[in-house]
Amino acid sequence: MNKNWFRAAAVTAALGTASLSADTVTLSDGSRVIGTVERLGDGKLILKTEFAGTLEIDATIVTSISTDQKVNIGMTTGDRLVGPIRWAPSKKTATIDTAMGKVPVQVNDIAAVWPEGAKSPEQLAIEAQVAQEKKELEARIGKWSFTMEAGILSKEGNKELLEARGRLELKRKSSIDLLKFYAAGDYGEQNNVRSTAEVRGGGYYEYNFTDRWYAYTGVEFEYDEFEMLDLRTTLTLGAGYYWIKEDTHELKTRLGTGYRHESFFSGVTVDDVLLDLGLDYRIDIKPWLTFTHATSYQPSIDDFDDYRLVFDNALVFPIGDSDMWKFKVGALFEYDNLPAPGVEQLDKTFYGNVVMEIK
Repeated sequence: MNKNWFRAAAVTAALGTASLSADTVTLSDGSRVIGTVERLGDGKLILKTEFAGTLEIDATIVTSISTDQKVNIGMTTGDRLVGPIRWAPSKKTATIDTAMGKVPVQVNDIAAVWPEGAKSPEQLAIEAQVAQEKKELEARIGKWSFTMEAGILSKEGNKELLEARGRLELKRKSSIDLLKFYAAGDYGEQNNVRSTAEVRGGGYYEYNFTDRWYAYTGVEFEYDEFEMLDLRTTLTLGAGYYWIKEDTHELKTRLGTGYRHESFFSGVTVDDVLLDLGLDYRIDIKPWLTFTHATSYQPSIDDFDDYRLVFDNALVFPIGDSDMWKFKVGALFEYDNLPAPGVEQLDKTFYGNVVMEIK
């Protein structure tokens, strides 16, 4: 199609603001469509109609366009005219009905057209560019969020009791990295005797060196009175890949190595070099319902029979209409293939936590 045809036809691109006027589009088969021209370009004419909604018309079959409403016509000379316009593709001249009378203009001299009272295309382009740059900067800087969980749980395995559970997490996520710090604890009593006392905490950092690939490092500290564990320190690092990376759906895996040091109340210490394999999955089943899953597998490199395996599944949904308050129900399975003497291999935790999230 002739390049000048599109340039001239652009005079109708911003005519959608006048509700009492109508644009007339004539097609090559002789039919006429009445509506409001919203955009013309890329070989398509977008026309908003009362009877059929918004139509997308092939521009090659358009033979004429006219409007009754006033528009701004910016000329290549820098001058500006205001008024309704009449133009047909077969003509090289468009007519603008200005307050001073009808003014013919060459189609090639028209630089831009926009509705009367609206922002010019140049101004809109500048604002769009500024908005895009601001959005990209905010995405790179990231946003901080704070999450607090608290609740009670039912636990089977080494202990059968009621416990209080809590977790704090501070997180910053951007388009290029993820940083979080967390602390969690479980405390329980049975018949006024302490039966659970466990504290965990640590940090995690993830850097995206491509859109899908990332490098990570993490550190975790753990104390468990009833596993006779004075301190377990685990350092990990490695790389991972996002198989699914969407706002509402995410799947990633990781593979790395690490070092684990354990010291027990008895004075015994254990040091291991280990593999670190993991999978994290999240999906928004509904706008109000999220499912999360995390798997962690850490075998000792010296002895693959010495490993820890953790599964954590949860459903999260809001409490009422609040975006801040949520409820989280889940099941946590922790398996230690070679536990300390007198300690069972599998701990099963079923929990229900109230969650407060501040973004």
